[in-house]
Amino acid sequence: MSLYRQLIGVVTVVISALTVLWLATSIHAARLMVIDNMQLLAQNGATSLAISMADIVPDIVTHQEQGRLSVLFDAVAHLGPYSKLYFVDLDDNRLIERSFSTQLGNVPKPFQRLIDLPNVEARASVSAGWTKLGNITVTLDPQPAYQQLWQILLQKLIWSLAIALSGITSAIILIRSLLQAAQWPAT
Repeated sequence: MSLYRQLIGVVTVVISALTVLWLATSIHAARLMVIDNMQLLAQNGATSLAISMADIVPDIVTHQEQGRLSVLFDAVAHLGPYSKLYFVDLDDNRLIERSFSTQLGNVPKPFQRLIDLPNVEARASVSAGWTKLGNITVTLDPQPAYQQLWQILLQKLIWSLAIALSGITSAIILIRSLLQAAQWPAT
């Protein structure tokens, strides 16, 4: 094997390894950012729902206002990627619960298994004045997050392949010109 081919092989392996390492590192960082955003979204949803429920829940305990709470749960469900919302009173009774169908995305299952996002759930206390009435729990649907990470991966893959190919091509041209200047055969 000629010196030219050996140099091209080494440069190709190094650039490819750096590209794969950069891609893996950036997807890991994006995964951590998405998890943080999911936790923040879940906590914000639980807190805002708890505040909205403060006027309704005292009547719920007497089973007079479940209709208003049901409407509130349905409205909140359309504001974010929630898969489940439920209210538990102080005696650990679930007074109302809503489950929503998860969105089906076109994200490959192997990618989902590789990324493995955790189930994100947040709780907030519902109170009227100084009296605690119970807890609201919000669970997020992870499918939109998987979709977002899949799109990030595809974009980064396209850019990293373009940059790697241009780097390899530039290295080939540079090595060829240096070997020709040194009078080595570049074949």
